[in-house]
Amino acid sequence: MHVLHAQGRRAPAPGHPRLRLHAVDFAALPALPPVDDVYITLGTTIAAAGSQTAFRAVDHDAVMATARAARAAGATRCGVVTAMGADPRSRIFYNRVKGEVERDLRSLGFETLVIARPSLLIGERQALQQAPRRGESLAIKASRWLNPLLPASYRARPGADVAHALVHAVQSLPAGVHVLSGRALQPMG
Repeated sequence: MHVLHAQGRRAPAPGHPRLRLHAVDFAALPALPPVDDVYITLGTTIAAAGSQTAFRAVDHDAVMATARAARAAGATRCGVVTAMGADPRSRIFYNRVKGEVERDLRSLGFETLVIARPSLLIGERQALQQAPRRGESLAIKASRWLNPLLPASYRARPGADVAHALVHAVQSLPAGVHVLSGRALQPMG
């Protein structure tokens, strides 16, 4: 797995000298430098991962390893993206893993934990070296027409909107656990 690391407040263009790509072994994360906040948006699909075990290694184990490393480095606030329907007791494997990671993150003692639960995420996947997924592509096209008719919690959201809402919530909400879905994931302003 690879992680991008950029210094500064704005995302630099690809190839920028302040942008570095790191190969990361989440099973053996090194100590992190001191941090205040951690934002975790790790995720894959069972198809891309190749198996349920490999999916869990990313969507649960790597998320937890990152959160533990950040907590050890002093992070008191955490923002994480899971999924609509996350429930540790779900019969649906995907939703169960997402629910288990939410449950397990709560046990780490962050002063503020913000969980974003989007429905379908819209965004550029080729830049992430992810193959297009036919069913998802169809759902994204249909969402352009259906979004205005759907309840807010079920609307497809651009990944950038979810990221902005998550950062804003982590930095502005009081201590505690907060779950963002629906209207809370819409663009602000």
